[in-house]
Amino acid sequence: MKRIVWGILFSVIGIYFAITSVVAVKETEIVVVSQFGRPVSIIQDAGPAFKLPDPIQTVKRLDKRLQMFQILPAEYGTLDQRNLVVDVFVVWKIIEPMSYLASVRNNEIAEQRLETLTNAEVGAAIGSLPLNDIFTVGQDQNKVEQTFDHITDSANEIALRELGIEVVSIRPNRLGFPKQNLLAIYKRMESEWDKLARQYRAEGQEEAAKIRAETELEIRNLKAVAYRDAQNVKGRSEAEAARLYADAFELNQAYYKFTRKLDAYDKIINEDSQLILSSDTEIFDSLFTPPEAQK
Repeated sequence: MKRIVWGILFSVIGIYFAITSVVAVKETEIVVVSQFGRPVSIIQDAGPAFKLPDPIQTVKRLDKRLQMFQILPAEYGTLDQRNLVVDVFVVWKIIEPMSYLASVRNNEIAEQRLETLTNAEVGAAIGSLPLNDIFTVGQDQNKVEQTFDHITDSANEIALRELGIEVVSIRPNRLGFPKQNLLAIYKRMESEWDKLARQYRAEGQEEAAKIRAETELEIRNLKAVAYRDAQNVKGRSEAEAARLYADAFELNQAYYKFTRKLDAYDKIINEDSQLILSSDTEIFDSLFTPPEAQK
């Protein structure tokens, strides 16, 4: 009977040792193996792993995925003594499990330490900038992204050295102003946009005046060229007409005089014309005296 009892006891102990000697490591985990409370090895590859049975060696499972937490909004002073409310979030992950367990042990304490570190870095960075470098009209003058890149690098250096944590990114959710300063800020923004609008209007008016001047100059040039060409055509036409008249007069003076008289009749006589002239006036010779045929 005793042999059966001892056999069962040894079987149970053997099963217990076998079960506690195998560790199933997930893809998202880092397993730290401790011997009598002192970390002795780290398992980062997913799959089964082996260790000494409990309680000789125990395991601590850490999440190696990216972690993110939100920091409550805090008020910071800028270089030009303006108050600014900044709401940031932190993305981090465990890089050195041994250092992490020695300094913080769990995520709650890690986030408390990171919050203190982040607030200090954000305060130092905001305090080194004037407000105009944070809120600007031009995108090329804005230094927010550059500033938070610097904050991330600085916090990561300290966290990696002291906590075994990599700070992947620190970014602002919101940049704002205390309520008591909002009215003054809105007035300043309105003034800047009004100044910019006046500048754009002045540039537009200057460009419009330039275009109008160029257009008027082009019109005057076109009119001058057209007038010159018209005068040339007119002069040539009048010269040609004078030549034709001269040729016609020289060829048949009587016919030329006759046609000129008919033109004169057409200009001075119409349906309403009433003239009292002597019938022997030279202009009426063609009406009362038929022209003689040329022999």
